Amino acid sequence: MAFKTEKVEDVEIIIPLSEIDAINGNEIRDHISKLKNVSGVIINFDRVIYLNSSGLRELIQSLKYLKDNHIPFALCNLSENIHKIFSNTNLNKLFNIFKNEKDAIKFIKEEYTI
Repeated sequence: MAFKTEKVEDVEIIIPLSEIDAINGNEIRDHISKLKNVSGVIINFDRVIYLNSSGLRELIQSLKYLKDNHIPFALCNLSENIHKIFSNTNLNKLFNIFKNEKDAIKFIKEEYTI
């Protein structure tokens, strides 16, 4: 598996281990689609060194699924280069992006409930 998961209270945290591309992004999206009883999902980019357009597409599909199911979604710990990808494509306006995991959890807990 190209990612690991953690749970903080009822928030699912997905930590990709190196990159998000078509294959890894699809695995993440499949994992998200099977989640039950979570108050939110965070993808922690702390270890992500590479993100391509296929990976972005998978993240957008995950966002759509979560929005359709009223589950908040946040990204955190983006490197400067990956943050530029989101800014240059205006996806920073679509995703909730936070500096760190603590802020992302706080957002989910303060803004949303099950």
